Formats: sequence, structure tokens, C-alpha cells
Amino acid sequence: MIPAGQAYWVPPAMPHGGALCAADGIKVYISTDLSRDFCPPVPLAFSVTPLLCAIMERWAEEASLGLPDRPLDRHRLALVSDEMTRAVTRPLILPMPAHVIMRAVMSEWARESEEQLSLDALAQRCRMSRRSFTRRFRSETGMAPGAWMQCARILRGCALMSEGISITETAYRLGYESPSSFFNLCRKMTGLSPSALFRSIDQGDA
Repeated sequence: MIPAGQAYWVPPAMPHGGALCAADGIKVYISTDLSRDFCPPVPLAFSVTPLLCAIMERWAEEASLGLPDRPLDRHRLALVSDEMTRAVTRPLILPMPAHVIMRAVMSEWARESEEQLSLDALAQRCRMSRRSFTRRFRSETGMAPGAWMQCARILRGCALMSEGISITETAYRLGYESPSSFFNLCRKMTGLSPSALFRSIDQGDA
């Protein structure tokens, strides 16, 4: 989940997926050669500054008019690259492990995120020792299992709120001891309170 006012960069040839629900946005495709020269080699999320917004809107306008690429684009890409690296943020992204069993277990848990599972229990479901599970999970997703599960809970929380469930009930359903714990984690990971994050999605701005 990428909050309102942010964008996400995915390098060429990297498998990925997502959904855009009733939201306005701009997609920019950059050739492999140009991205190799100017763009980060890893995925990242970043705040859309006024300069980035202006460049992307101009690209979208030129593409709609069928204008050919120009040398000026290399100068724009240099500016975009600089802005991207300066404005890196922390999106709500759930990278999935490549290991088949691990992917199945974590996908099933993420769909609910309400079951309280220890690290040992997850490792057992994946038929691994706790140490092997932790090491492999971090290697394949770039995240510690605990951080990944926190992210999944916030995503699940947004889904529950979309069903009309209050923030307080959502927090307790997700296993938090108090609504303030859910509030603080959401703000820490997205920069928004649960209600503000939900509004940005519900209004189609995220």
C-alpha cells in the first residue's frame, strides 16, 4: 500500500503485482538502458515533490500527444533520480518469499492477519527451524518476519475499516492491546493515523 502523495519505482524485469482501485495516478515506463544509467537498481517508494509531479505530468502529456523521446529526457531523468533518492519513504509493501511453502503459509496468514502466531509456530508450519526460517525469510523478502507481520496487520486493518468496523474494534481484532498501539504503529510505518490512511484510500488518492 502506497499512501497518498507517494510513488513507487520498480526496476525493469522485476516480477511485481498490484491493484489500483478507483484512484487517479500516472504510470511512467523507463527503458532498460535509461533506467540502468539513472534509476535505482532496487524498488523504492518516495514522496512526490512538486518537481517530480511537474516532470511526470509533462511526460504523460507528451506521451498522450505521441511525441518522440528527446535528449532532454536524459536531463529530466537525472533530476528524477536525484529527487527519488532524496525523498525515499516507507510504503506498505508485502514482499513475498520465493520458497513455495513459506509463500503459501505467509499468504494464508496475511489474508486474515488476526491469528496470533509466534515465530516458532510460523517456522513449524513452514517445516523449518526458527533460525532457518528467520534467515531465509529475511534473505528472500528483505524484511524481518516481525516487521512483515506488522505491515500485513495494517493492510488487514484498512480492509476491516472499509467494512465499517471502527478503529477501536479493528485494533482489538488484530491483537493489539489497545487502539493506541495500532495508532502508533500505523503512524510509524506510514506517517498517517489509521483514520487518515483509510480516508486517503477510500477517497481514491492513495
